[in-house]
Amino acid sequence: MDPITRARAEELLRRIERHSTSGAKKRQASRSGALADGATLGTIRGLSKALPRPDQELACALWQTGRRGARLMAALLADAPNMTQAALTAWVQDIQTQDVCDLCAAELFPKAKNPLKLAERWIKQERELTRRAGFMLLCSLAAPRAKTPAADLQKMLPLIKNGAADERPAVYKAVNKALRTIGAKTPALTKKALACAEEICYLFENSRTALWVANNAKLTLAPQKAKRRI
Repeated sequence: MDPITRARAEELLRRIERHSTSGAKKRQASRSGALADGATLGTIRGLSKALPRPDQELACALWQTGRRGARLMAALLADAPNMTQAALTAWVQDIQTQDVCDLCAAELFPKAKNPLKLAERWIKQERELTRRAGFMLLCSLAAPRAKTPAADLQKMLPLIKNGAADERPAVYKAVNKALRTIGAKTPALTKKALACAEEICYLFENSRTALWVANNAKLTLAPQKAKRRI
């Protein structure tokens, strides 16, 4: 890392620290633990507005600090289209807090080359936040304005089905969101997502987690039918 980039990263760290508050740190502690630093996402977005984007060198310098706020900013500054899949995977394996995971899945990973392949690969990993990143990336790729073909999203439903019984909250809540988001994309995908939810209920009838994932999705995608069944 060149001295200028290091100096810029250090100055940004000082700015983040100056804008951090004890109240925000307390609120973050339940999810981020010792990594809570009191920097809010709104603050990070505000500080990064004045910076040129993308800036991969600065993003890497911030990421390497391991600090939560710095990594949030790195996710906003990184040059995803020019990052290799190996580099992106290295970043996802570094993630230690759920908010960094979700911001990367919303702002960084969807801009990478072949993001669906990344999502598929990460969903198959056992590590909690890596798997969450895969499912949250699916949510971004299925968002209303996303241009992911419906046929490609449909191919992801078996991964959702297989992940529904993961009992870790960070994972199963992301699984549920992915199922609901894909199902809301088009009427055809609604039918496919509801069929996936039914399969989850059948395959995992003894899993409270999987049943919650499926039934919550059904309430969202076909509320009247779901209510009649209940």
